Amino acid sequence: MDSKRGLFLVICDDPELASTLVHIQKNMDIKVWLPNKQNQLQTSLLEACEDSKDIEDILVKGDITKASFYHQWSGYNPICVVLSLKDHDKYSIVREYILDELPKSRILSFQIGHPEEVPRKLVDNDRELVLSWTELLSRPISAELRHIESTHRVREVRDVLLNGDKIALLLQPDPDPDGLASALALRCLLGRNKLSTPIVSFGKVTRPENIAMMQLLDLEVLTIKPQDLSNFDKVALLDTQPAHFTFPLPRVDVIIDHHPMVGNYQQIPYCDIRSKYGATSTILTEYLRAAAVNIGQRLATALIYGIKADTLHLNREVIDADLYAFVSLYPDINYNLLRRMEKPEIPMAFAPLLANALLKMEYQDKLLVSYLTNVTREDLIPQVADFMLQFEGIEWVVCAGVFEDNLVMSIRNVGYVRNAGDVVRKIIANVGFGSGGGHRTMAKAIFPVNQWKEKIGSIKEDIVKKSLLNLFVEEAL
Repeated sequence: MDSKRGLFLVICDDPELASTLVHIQKNMDIKVWLPNKQNQLQTSLLEACEDSKDIEDILVKGDITKASFYHQWSGYNPICVVLSLKDHDKYSIVREYILDELPKSRILSFQIGHPEEVPRKLVDNDRELVLSWTELLSRPISAELRHIESTHRVREVRDVLLNGDKIALLLQPDPDPDGLASALALRCLLGRNKLSTPIVSFGKVTRPENIAMMQLLDLEVLTIKPQDLSNFDKVALLDTQPAHFTFPLPRVDVIIDHHPMVGNYQQIPYCDIRSKYGATSTILTEYLRAAAVNIGQRLATALIYGIKADTLHLNREVIDADLYAFVSLYPDINYNLLRRMEKPEIPMAFAPLLANALLKMEYQDKLLVSYLTNVTREDLIPQVADFMLQFEGIEWVVCAGVFEDNLVMSIRNVGYVRNAGDVVRKIIANVGFGSGGGHRTMAKAIFPVNQWKEKIGSIKEDIVKKSLLNLFVEEAL
């Protein structure tokens, strides 16, 4: 998680388990308990962890049968304790201390035996997951930890939303597949329908592949105005954040997103922002699995397309959670629907626009810019940008066009250069107006035409292209 750094506390009498956990846990501060007295167990645990970096910081001595041992970890959030002790009486004592002294912690208990003898189960109000060593071999421990956390998050988000008669699932203007799939998944998690829990946006869907996804999966997105949110009892933001909008939202109850956090959301009742994840669809897949919700073919297809779209077919910014979600969803998807969403028909209007863009494009060093002047469809701008990134020697593409009184820019790069989203946000800060953001390889910027004319200059072709080169050469190259 992206809040305070978490603690991964290992209390076990199995050196092999300790060694395994020390080498695979990378996202939290790891601590391994050592007995106070020098004995065979202490020696074995020391030897098991000797290849680890910062071994002195990892190993911690103490008496695990006393409350004082646990007080030192109370400042961490979240806390996961791995508990595996052969002495059943000692296990029971330690478990009670963990539950009492670290009330917000999660416990992962490993027990010796076959899965039929030690069945997987969640106990103590879902705070502890009990499973066998044998079962661990077939499922990554990181997935087990996420499963425990997701179980609690599902309860929290349901508590916030379920008492609302009408809930708005708000997406960014011109929603993308990840947002659409995430909204559909949250509605399924809540057991709601599209009448009581509609998917809404402040801008209509324009890109062909996204329109195809909506048509094939029978999804409906209502275009509303900001003031219309007052008609809803609850508002949940999916794949976006309040700070992504150029105006304050009247209310927000839930945020679930994977973009970098760009605001202070402490007053929001429920907030789950994980910038290390490749897609918000991955987060919602974990929610559905933790809640044991049946993921049908339609929803599985939507979620896997959301993951593929936001990670460039798993080639960009993915972690093991994205891969695990992808693998778990893949057997249940409709392959024909997925292919039709990924390869939608290109409108005939794209041909002359692309031809004109190719004739008038300009480049400097490894940056290529193109200005389409006025466009009838906003989605044509990113389509041209995607095409132009294929040229040899080009690392950055900035394609701009005027749509509905805004100068809209689509930014693309090859992936091993500066973060496109960071570059766009810095340019917007430098010029002092506009909105936008994005990921490492793709981003979007929107500048009102009136402000552009006032602060930058004309929207004539030569002036716009020169301005784009100046803005992006300085920040991107």
